[in-house]
Amino acid sequence: MKKRRITELLFKTIAYAAGATTVLVLIGILGKITLEAIPSLSWYFLLTPESQTTGFGGGIANAVVGTVLLSVFSTLLAAPIAVGTAIYLKKYAKDGYFVKGFGFIIDVLSGTPSIVVGIFGLLILVYHMRFITGGFSLLSGSIALAILILPVIERAAEKALEGVPFELEEASYALGAKKWDTLRLITLPYALTGIITGIVLSIGRAAEESAVVILTAGYTQFLPELKVLPNESFLYGVKIYPFQDLVAALPITVYHAFLFPALVPPSEGFAAAFVLIVIVMLINATTRLLTWKRRIG
Repeated sequence: MKKRRITELLFKTIAYAAGATTVLVLIGILGKITLEAIPSLSWYFLLTPESQTTGFGGGIANAVVGTVLLSVFSTLLAAPIAVGTAIYLKKYAKDGYFVKGFGFIIDVLSGTPSIVVGIFGLLILVYHMRFITGGFSLLSGSIALAILILPVIERAAEKALEGVPFELEEASYALGAKKWDTLRLITLPYALTGIITGIVLSIGRAAEESAVVILTAGYTQFLPELKVLPNESFLYGVKIYPFQDLVAALPITVYHAFLFPALVPPSEGFAAAFVLIVIVMLINATTRLLTWKRRIG
């Protein structure tokens, strides 16, 4: 008994030490970024686009807006496909080789490096489909990011659907409801919190992505504009802004700050990284809140 207690104490100590080390490393990284970012953090820096400053840098409003647009539009593209796939696999498809094969493909897609998705987007969306997407553009970046985050939403939706008590669905069928009515009125409302959690997580995943955005969205110093102009190079002879236009993103702003240290103060790169971390932390906090509400509900 004494040996067992000593062993338990030893492993507890190792676990606590590992947890404390992780927390200290995280605090160190966040603290370093925050301290380096302070000289450049200001409302002017946050609310001014780079196009309205002198030279390079000086403002990140264009990157903040671009990051939000890329994250939201990619999630809007991916969510219906991902949730529909999860519903089909869990509620309609019969268990067999097709379902297992489809699940395997989704696993492969979820494990695909982002640079591979970025190269695919560069070749297909930016070059071969540039008459539709506009080349390097918000549309190209959103589609590529949608491919990247689709498995995240699909797996979260599957888990949420699996968590619906079978008795609720059986009671619905016993009352004469059809399958779609049961899904629409019973299954999906019950699983909605879990599905939304996956969608929110995917927004954070898209916001922090860099390789895909660099290869598909490009970069611009200007804020996105909403307008339509004639352009014979595009489908139907018009260019739709901002969808077929270049768009900035915070990860690329950070990259530029350290790629051109003579032109952009390093503190601005740290400030952009700090803002990106804050955005991702807020998204993750929202996810935690949704999960907590689901548990107590």
